Parts: sequence; structure tokens; C-alpha cells
Amino acid sequence: MSSSPDSRPLVGRHILICRPEGQDRPLAQHLQSLGGQTYSYAGIRISACAHSPETRYHLQHLAQYQWAVFVSRNAVEFGLRASEHFGTWPSQVRCVAIGKATALKLEQAGCGPVLRPQGSEDSEGLLQAQALQDLEGQRVLIFRGQGGREALAEGLRAAGAIVDYAEVYQRQAPSEDPGELRSMVHSHQLSAICAMSSETLHNVLEAFGLECLSGLCSIPWLVPHPKIAAVARQAGIQQVIESPGSELEAVSGALINFFR
Repeated sequence: MSSSPDSRPLVGRHILICRPEGQDRPLAQHLQSLGGQTYSYAGIRISACAHSPETRYHLQHLAQYQWAVFVSRNAVEFGLRASEHFGTWPSQVRCVAIGKATALKLEQAGCGPVLRPQGSEDSEGLLQAQALQDLEGQRVLIFRGQGGREALAEGLRAAGAIVDYAEVYQRQAPSEDPGELRSMVHSHQLSAICAMSSETLHNVLEAFGLECLSGLCSIPWLVPHPKIAAVARQAGIQQVIESPGSELEAVSGALINFFR
């Protein structure tokens, strides 16, 4: 018995997923189950980084913190792996996640219950959490990649917290050449491109080169946050699809609604 059109609403759609190698598979399989044809290009490379003396010190003294904030799923993966070298996770340290997917990864690792934003899944949304309004004298360790925004730390310090960083991974531009994907851009074969961060978006535009810029800007791009959408528009992308988060259902739902 064949599937109904409603059960495979992405039939005929060719979607490029620009996630780190290995992290593209869940979304690819999900979109394929809905009839989409997917392609992958690692628009950003994520890997463990050498830990600074400060990060090693903070991990060695993890038990002195009341809160551990994880800014992404990568922060969970590399942060928990790094902390294991210094003993078991202290039960009194409460975990905080920027978004639903990050919280789920923490819970799957046995770090629940996890505090996460109830509104927008970003630093600003997290800072609205009632539990983080009065942190006078409390210590917070933020797990993140090297570099990044300071808004979260500034907001926590404004609430009275003592904030440190554990930088546990690095982001790098892709080394792989897009190859045949360039010809798909030139021949208008791609229906949409998925990019989960502003850095990924810029990396893809640069990797494909100026000869593809016009074609890339004419393709709809899906991004999971209004700030990334603003970056996309500033880069010249003509159609931007905003999904309410980076979870599989959020991304596929936004694509389906757009193509309808």
C-alpha cells in the first residue's frame, strides 16, 4: 500500500543540510521519511579543544558551583566528556540548558532535572527564568565553545552570580570542497538549505565562492532563530524560513508549511 501525499509532504524537495559531520544524520533521516531528498555539507567543524589552565581548574573544582549552564548540545557532549576526567558529576550542581534539544541531551546523560527557557530558546529567554533572578554570591560555570557571546554571562552577573567559563570545544570553517553541490546551486536543483547558526551560514557562502553567491541567495534558507534570520537577510538571502527551534519536528514543520 503506497503512502498518502500527506504522509510524505516533502516529496520532490531537495534539501541541503549544513550541519557538522555526523550531526546531520538524524535530520536527514527525518526529512527522508517525509519524502525529501537530502544532501549534506559540513558547514562547520566541531571538535574538542585543548583545555586552558582556567578551564582545567574550573572542572577540577566543579563541586564549588551551584549552576552549570550548557549553551548547546556540543557543550553537553564535550563538557561532560571533559568533566569525567576529574571525577563524577557533583549531584548538587544544577544543570541549565539554553534550549529543548540541549536539555534533552543532558537528561539522557542523567543530569536532570534541567532548567531551560520557557519562552525564546536563547540567552535572553534563559535569563528570564525565575530561578535565575537572584543569584547573589552563587557560582555559575558556563560550558561553551571557544569565544562566543557575552550576553549570558553579563546577565547572570547582573543577577549577582560569580561566572566562569569552561571552553570545551572549537568551531572551525569547513575544509571539504562543495564539489558537485555547486552545480546543483547553478542549476537551481536545491529547494532549501538548512543552517543552524550564523557562523555556518557565513562558512557555506564563503566555501561555495562568489560564483555561487547569487544562486545561494535565491534559494530559501531555513534557520532556527530570528537573530540568524536577520544575519541571513543581511547576507542577501531573499527567502528565509524561521523554524521555532532546531528539533527535527520544528525544522520539518517549518519546511512543510513553507512549501505549502
